[in-house]
Amino acid sequence: MRQINSKLERLDGLMNRVNGKLEQVVMKGDGSLRETLKELIKEMKDDLLKSVINTIEIVESKVFENEQEYDALRSLLKTMESKVNDNDEANDRLEEMVKKQKEKLKKLENETEQYSLRNNLKIRGIQDTDAKETAIDSAKIVVKFLNEKGIANLSLSDIDIAHRLPNPLNKNRDIIVRFVSRLTRETVMSNRRKLKSTRVFINEDLTRLNLHVLMCIKKR
Repeated sequence: MRQINSKLERLDGLMNRVNGKLEQVVMKGDGSLRETLKELIKEMKDDLLKSVINTIEIVESKVFENEQEYDALRSLLKTMESKVNDNDEANDRLEEMVKKQKEKLKKLENETEQYSLRNNLKIRGIQDTDAKETAIDSAKIVVKFLNEKGIANLSLSDIDIAHRLPNPLNKNRDIIVRFVSRLTRETVMSNRRKLKSTRVFINEDLTRLNLHVLMCIKKR
């Protein structure tokens, strides 16, 4: 609005000058009208040119300011994008670290569980006739069977615990045996080949994960 008011004031001044000169020419009555009009036209052209130049300068200034603002915004955007990318990479690294730690923890838990089974053996195929068989009954059956087959010379004091493992039909249930001594357990394990002609099998007591791995290896 200030620029428009300023131009209107300049235009009013110019018109006043034009009226003044025309009055002088009319009063003189000589042939200077053409020259006077030339002067007036020249002054109007000069004033209009100055106004146009001034407007162009203002527009150029605004354009320059807008370009600077645009460059600043573009720079800021690039900086933000860079930070976002850095955060994404940091998150990816963090997720990878968490994943590795979870895998490490899972492995450690599996190793700990397997270690807790170090004195155990699983016996499959010993006749299962009593659905209400107790732990002491299972221990006596194992001791009698292994002694008869010449696997080891055992007594009930060699067994910490023994019990049948449930299955969907609760028939032909396996027996888990935990020996008091690791040495006794290894003796039984090393002599299990004597059961080759029988339908009884003695195997490691494996964790769920280790058993899954073993089954996958056998399938391959």
